[in-house]
Amino acid sequence: MTLRWHILTPELPPDCGGVGDYTAQVAEALAQSGDTVSVYSPPAREGWTAPPGIEAVTLGDRFGAESVRTLSSRLDREPSSRLLVQYVPAVFGRRGSNETFCRWLRARGQAGTDVRVMFHEPYSYFRWRPDHVFTAVAQRAMARILLNATPFVYLSTDTWRRYLSRYGSDTVRRAVTIPIPSAIPRVNGPDAIGAMRSRSIGAATHLVGHFGSYGNHVAPMLREALHDLLSSDPHVAAVCTGAGSDSFVERLLAGRPAFRGRLAGTGRAAARDISLHLQACDLLIQPYPDGVTTRRTSVMAGLANGRAVVTSEGPLTETIWRETGAVRLCPSVDALVTSARGLLSDTAARAALEARASATYASRFDLRHTIDALRTPAPAYV
Repeated sequence: MTLRWHILTPELPPDCGGVGDYTAQVAEALAQSGDTVSVYSPPAREGWTAPPGIEAVTLGDRFGAESVRTLSSRLDREPSSRLLVQYVPAVFGRRGSNETFCRWLRARGQAGTDVRVMFHEPYSYFRWRPDHVFTAVAQRAMARILLNATPFVYLSTDTWRRYLSRYGSDTVRRAVTIPIPSAIPRVNGPDAIGAMRSRSIGAATHLVGHFGSYGNHVAPMLREALHDLLSSDPHVAAVCTGAGSDSFVERLLAGRPAFRGRLAGTGRAAARDISLHLQACDLLIQPYPDGVTTRRTSVMAGLANGRAVVTSEGPLTETIWRETGAVRLCPSVDALVTSARGLLSDTAARAALEARASATYASRFDLRHTIDALRTPAPAYV
């Protein structure tokens, strides 16, 4: 059966984060399955070059009155279509407090439009500043409105159930968790991987890596882990890839010039090159202050590329990680370093972890599972 999709997103490539990459992946996969897809996003510095078969529509504002007019006109012409909302409250207009647009979505749902909401994030935490408190309260109200807008709710991590259940328990109980797949497909090329490894490892014998965006929350943990690992073993080299990796590495080298030659950053790179860098590594170190979850596309990239991943267990970490053994979970930075050292010295354990990573990604996280869930007929959800 061919379906008609209108996908609403706060961002799209090329200048975007994980939600934009995810939206592009989903839109392309739905189109490849035979569906008709239009993607709507606010004005951006650079427009997305949509693949053949996908219509990209730039809205007149960030989910304000002009957006409502455009979307209403199009949805009225196609009453049997589906409206899929990639929801991130902080970037949904009106400084993260866009209750008006959420009410419009609820009205569309109550009027018969097939509205579906993917909660990438539920709402912001409370902070001491009055404006932060206002935003946090508004975003909880927005979540309640959206949970009343539709029976079709998707979650990027099962952890969001306990965050959202008080605002719409029946809807949350029926919600479907759809892990965010990797945006870095695995590249097959032993020679290219070997060449990448030779350039990165230098005179060392082991190569560890990290993929991410090097934000203020992750960078301190990663800096500590790499410092301890490289200081304790001169035979270990490290490569960091992803936007911001070059400046992160330069700051680290400024304080520890002795690491020069064993620590490199690629900066922003094409997906193919990131895949090669990841596969060139013996293992990846992926710390997160709140713990690994199924919405972390950086760890998903490691699994999709068959790498052994050492990562953080935290308050947001779901049970699936222990159930599958797809990653090595660690409660602290010290444990991350200790676990990494152990895996580097144990080839068999590392190979077993790589095998579980690949198998779990294929069976639980691959993009095809996302598309199957989205295209499942409505009775499965209500």
